Amino acid sequence: MTESRARWTAGPLTRAALAIAVESFASKSRKGGDTPYLSHLLAVSALVMEHGGSEVQAAAGLLHDTIEDIKTPAPELIEKLVQHGATAAEAAAVVTIVEATTDGQPDDRRDDLDWPVRKSRYLQSLRAKGPHDPALLVSLADKVHNSEATVQVIRTGKTAHQLYVTPVFNAGAPLQKWYYSSLAQVFRDKLGGNAQALPLVRRLEAAVDEIFADVDAATP
Repeated sequence: MTESRARWTAGPLTRAALAIAVESFASKSRKGGDTPYLSHLLAVSALVMEHGGSEVQAAAGLLHDTIEDIKTPAPELIEKLVQHGATAAEAAAVVTIVEATTDGQPDDRRDDLDWPVRKSRYLQSLRAKGPHDPALLVSLADKVHNSEATVQVIRTGKTAHQLYVTPVFNAGAPLQKWYYSSLAQVFRDKLGGNAQALPLVRRLEAAVDEIFADVDAATP
């Protein structure tokens, strides 16, 4: 089955989400480097727009890490969106997606012991969603941008085993392969019949294959 969405025009919701993303992530950089973190949020939102996403989904792409990384509670994020010009209904819809794409809870330990539990729960939450759940495309876009950024590092000559080391990452290459391979399978199962999202599914699969070509997956 395929999906098609009408073209939309960016309005107050997009401007509100962008303003909050800039305010929240102005001083943050990407893991392991000095690239502004905002680049990731813009890229995820762009991928959502380019693959059939709605304005609500694109706004969620801009804010998908706000609860997890900035520790902004969901009610506060809704309030901020409304203050910046979004309607209450739009704000609630965006934050529902942001909650669904949040990996764990803001107060989780986020260490090597907590990592497999959080990732397993996240995978379970994705598997429980129907194929039309708006959070799926946002999550997929996030994973595609992260994995393709990793591919660029791998192409400099660094192996996955050399890249995925603590304390920068909370799991080594074998567990990372398990997680990303599992994500790719979930998105294939859920969005493989969506003509607009399918190219992103294929990009994730290709990136995972390249990153972990010489790694045996581990089971958590």
